[in-house]
Amino acid sequence: MSNTGRTKKLASFNCDQKMWEQFIARCNSKGTTATATLTRFIELYLDGSLDDLDAIAGNEDKRLDSLEQKTEEITAQMKQFAEAIIKIQNYLNNQPKRQKKSYNNNSYYQGQTPRIQPLTEEGLASRLGVSVETIREQRINLPPPLFVGWCKGKDRAGLGWEFNQDTGLYHPAS
Repeated sequence: MSNTGRTKKLASFNCDQKMWEQFIARCNSKGTTATATLTRFIELYLDGSLDDLDAIAGNEDKRLDSLEQKTEEITAQMKQFAEAIIKIQNYLNNQPKRQKKSYNNNSYYQGQTPRIQPLTEEGLASRLGVSVETIREQRINLPPPLFVGWCKGKDRAGLGWEFNQDTGLYHPAS
């Protein structure tokens, strides 16, 4: 019997080993023991000082359920967004390709929209990285099919070019 007239009883309970070790370590870091801390907790609980712990413990399950429900709602919304994005992508991918409007009124362009505009001799020389004299020389000395091939070898996009006598311009070979 202790001097207060009460007998002490050893209590045991199950808890996670790691959590128990952390509890003991924290008690020790605070200058007390696990037994003293648990005894004080029981005293405070019994005298009503910790009544709000009942509310916290009781609400924990409700908060978890609410959190799980919100997570499920967010997941469902994300799935809807993903499906909507896929539908939009499919819609856009299945649209007929629109061609850019040509603002050139030259009769050569009526009814068609060329992707690459015709070039002057200077423009072609710049594109191919050679001099105007080299362009002129190659066009005069090579038959048209070979001139187109020569241009393909020099052009950064691998395009062949042919000279149109009527316009005096170089057009992408078709």
